[in-house]
Amino acid sequence: MTETELDDDPAEMPYRRFGIPKLGFADYWYPIVTTGEIKRKPRAVRLMGRDIVLFRDAGKLFALDDRCPHRGVKLSTGTCAYAGSGTISCPYHGWTFDGASGQLVAALMEGPDAPIERKVAVRSYPVREFAGLVWLWPGTMEPSALEDDVPAYIGRQDKFFSISMHTDYKCNWRALVDNWQQDHHAQYVHRSSPELILQPVLPFALAIDSRPLDGNKGMAHKRSGGMTSADYPGLGTFPNNEWWRVMKPTGRGNVQGFESSKARQVYGIRNQSEVWLPGLTVVGRLSGEYCLIQWAVPIDADTTRCFNINTWRRLGWWREIYDRAHYHLWRGWVHDRIFSDQDKVMVEALVPGPERLSKTDVGVIAWRKFAGAQARRPAEGDGAAEEAPVRRIA
Repeated sequence: MTETELDDDPAEMPYRRFGIPKLGFADYWYPIVTTGEIKRKPRAVRLMGRDIVLFRDAGKLFALDDRCPHRGVKLSTGTCAYAGSGTISCPYHGWTFDGASGQLVAALMEGPDAPIERKVAVRSYPVREFAGLVWLWPGTMEPSALEDDVPAYIGRQDKFFSISMHTDYKCNWRALVDNWQQDHHAQYVHRSSPELILQPVLPFALAIDSRPLDGNKGMAHKRSGGMTSADYPGLGTFPNNEWWRVMKPTGRGNVQGFESSKARQVYGIRNQSEVWLPGLTVVGRLSGEYCLIQWAVPIDADTTRCFNINTWRRLGWWREIYDRAHYHLWRGWVHDRIFSDQDKVMVEALVPGPERLSKTDVGVIAWRKFAGAQARRPAEGDGAAEEAPVRRIA
């Protein structure tokens, strides 16, 4: 996309001045599928508009551009014809590529002495299996340590266990991450969800205090104040005659309770709500014994894969059985499907363009400024510029 096109594209208007790219920040690890989705056959995936093939051979996982440079056939339609060699062969003419380097090692239909393999390669990507997920690094910088780039709840098998699922949203990744910035939509959109329908409406008209996390990995949003009902001249009261809300506020509704919560006092958790680069949110319960990590993965400009990584603290085998059963019988349905799908409907209905932001968007504005300024990017002039740099406009 040219600079003129960026200026004219309504979808870029909310993000242009902050330098937040349409296809995401490339130099980070992203979950792309669960490990159980990679079986014997190569698997085609898409990340940041790039078609990539994942395949496993001799227990090792590889990732390459999903296009044979010979005649353009997708390598994901091929096979690992030589087990144990770490290679994948194109089904058209047998061009065979090394999974680790992407180098062409044989052009089978050309004969064993063909010189072409010395001149041809496809791009290979760093890939890891970690915490039950497959992670890809689409950037050009040297990959960081994955363990340093994810919240501590992920992968600490001695202390936590997790259940993960993902759903594809028909929206740009930025819309989904904006949705997590304490923008008060939950008080309106989710008040009818099974989790919240019997509780008082979540406090709205909150004050939001946003601050960077250590190491500038993300931001914490602290909520305070607010109200659960109000009179509007000419309209009446919100919420309007919702007599069924008979429960006391718990979980999300207990805005003021975090400082004295078990999460804070016993487990030393500093924040109830965090948003991390490149685009994920961490939301915990006041008990400190569960947290939800949602990760926005840019598949392409118009599709985002939302990972729900449900994580529990290990509190004994009997508690783990209960937590797993509770997820499969209740939480996986009421939250990862119904609650999250309410967000899905909203962000898929969003029409990008000029915005009139207000006091409820303090977290959104803070996030955009932070992400544009702090996201990891190759240094200028180091020869590792990203494939689609975003022009910054003052």
